[in-house]
Amino acid sequence: MGGLIISLLLLLEYIAPAMVANGAPVVLHGPPPIDFGKRLPDGRRVFGDGKSWGGLLAGITSGTFVGIIEWPLLGPQHIAYAALASAGAMCGDLFGSFIKRRAGLERGAEAPVLDQLGFYVFALLFLYMGGITFSIYAELIWAVIIYVLHRATNWAAYKLKLKSVPW
Repeated sequence: MGGLIISLLLLLEYIAPAMVANGAPVVLHGPPPIDFGKRLPDGRRVFGDGKSWGGLLAGITSGTFVGIIEWPLLGPQHIAYAALASAGAMCGDLFGSFIKRRAGLERGAEAPVLDQLGFYVFALLFLYMGGITFSIYAELIWAVIIYVLHRATNWAAYKLKLKSVPW
């Protein structure tokens, strides 16, 4: 049991920057849209107006800043891992938007699991590419925690009028 707790805490240290990065674009965003309004042959936008360069930069910057805060505890290399996890989170969010557009879902439409865990899966993939791995049990437990946290924080952002939908 002690090993699992240590694994959960270790994963939290590495995934916290991605969690912050995923939430930052809701508060800090701005034009232009990443896809510059372009459409694919299916007639749909690549990502849509909800994915902007300002949001992408805010996400990566804020997540990397979390790594800077964690640096005294985890060492200077953690800043690079925080940037990597943050970039992964933003790519996961973009991937989710790309899939939603291909499925004909409009901006703000709900895509359960993809909306909540896409950023997390991509952050883990980016960390794996950087040579960082975790216990599968810790990853699954954090997936459940992140799913619940994502639903709760999005509901709060909706109530605070930061988001137009509660998911």
